[in-house]
Amino acid sequence: MDDYTEAHLVVAAIRLFEHKNGTLPKIEDICTMLNMSDEAGHTVCRKLAKLGIIETLEDPYSIKLSVENHLEIEKISRGPKEEKGLAREIEKFQAQKMKAEKKVADIQAELAKKQKDKLAAIEAKFKKDMAKYKKD
Repeated sequence: MDDYTEAHLVVAAIRLFEHKNGTLPKIEDICTMLNMSDEAGHTVCRKLAKLGIIETLEDPYSIKLSVENHLEIEKISRGPKEEKGLAREIEKFQAQKMKAEKKVADIQAELAKKQKDKLAAIEAKFKKDMAKYKKD
């Protein structure tokens, strides 16, 4: 699920909980309504609070949520989540590794060609010297 849809679901769940129960929901209540883990719920709520979409009210026993500015949701991109840094780093590493392997293969091919040329030159010189000795 993308961030845009997730934000709309959380805001809707907060409003629905407030309407049904007449009180602000805890993060755990929202997670139960949306069938998501508490850890994921805390992560989403931190993001939304940072963006100014929801407000978190903390007491010693829980964190309650309220809608602060739902219009900020429209500033969130609607596309799929951007790949995390680790996936990008792995792809970069694999690309560099492939490039290095190609370079090594090119160098090995060049060395093999040089050695073949050198052996051909030695063989040609040897045949020339042998022909010279046969005439003498």
